Amino acid sequence: MKKQVFFTVIVVLCLVIVGSTAAQAKQLANVSSYRYYLDKETPQMMKKAKNLDMMVIEPLEMNKAAIKKMQKQGTLVFGYVNAMEVDCWNKAFYKKMQKEDFYYDKAKKKKYFKEWDSYLVNMTSKHYQELLIKEVQQQVIKKGLDGVFFDTVGNIDDFVPSKQQKAYRAGMVNVLKTLKKQQPKLLIGQNWGFDTLEKATAPYVDFIMWEDFNYTELQQDDWAQQQIKRLERIRQKEHVEVFVVSFKDKQKSEKLAKKHHFKFMYNPKGSYYNEWFDK
Repeated sequence: MKKQVFFTVIVVLCLVIVGSTAAQAKQLANVSSYRYYLDKETPQMMKKAKNLDMMVIEPLEMNKAAIKKMQKQGTLVFGYVNAMEVDCWNKAFYKKMQKEDFYYDKAKKKKYFKEWDSYLVNMTSKHYQELLIKEVQQQVIKKGLDGVFFDTVGNIDDFVPSKQQKAYRAGMVNVLKTLKKQQPKLLIGQNWGFDTLEKATAPYVDFIMWEDFNYTELQQDDWAQQQIKRLERIRQKEHVEVFVVSFKDKQKSEKLAKKHHFKFMYNPKGSYYNEWFDK
C-alpha cells in the first residue's frame, strides 16, 4: 500500500513538472516581440519593456526589482551568460578560472578576442563546466529569472578544430542536462551554433538565436538558405523556437522572418546591445 501511494505521488509530481514546463514552452512559442539589452535599467527602457513578451538581459547589470517588475507585467526574462568565452571584465568569474579551463591551440597559445576582451574556453574541462553551472545558479536561478541565454555557443562550430568538436559538444550538453535536472522549468536559449544544435543541444534548448539575419545577404547566400530550412526542420522535430536579430534591411528582413515563423528583432547598432533605442 505504501509503495502504491509513493508511486502515485511521484507520478503526480512528474505530471506537475511536465505540465509547468509545457506551459512555459507554449508561452515562448507565443512570443511575438522581444528585446536583447545588456545594460542597466532606465525609466525609458522600463516603460517600453512592459509591452514586450520577452527580454534577454545582463543579470550582473540589471536591478532585481526591475526584473521582477517586468515579470509581473508578463514578460519572460532570460539572463545572459557567456558560455564559450570568459570575459576579462567579469573579474569575479575570471579569477576562478584554472589553466585547464582555457582553450589552447597547437602552439599552446590561448585564443583571445580583442573586440570583446575575452578568451575562448575549454568546454571539456569539468572544472569549467562546474563554474558555468554555478554561474547560472547564482545569476539566473537564484534571481528568479525565467531562463538562461547562453551566448557564444557557436564558437564550438567556428573556432574549435573539427576533431575536438564532439567532446566540446558533449561538455555543453552535460551543462544543459545538469541545469534541466536541477531546475526542470528553466528555459534555455543558445546563440548561433547550428551544427552544435542539430548534433547535440537541440533536445535541451528551447530557442536558438540567429544574429545578423539580414535580407540582402540571406537572399544571395545558398548556405543561409540551407540553414533556414535546417532550423525549420529542427523546430518541427525538437520544438526549438528560432529568434533572429537583423542589423539592417529592417522591413524586408522582418518580412522574411515572419515568412518562416521566426521571432524578429531589429538592432541598428549591430551586435552591441548596451543601448536602448526606439523602434
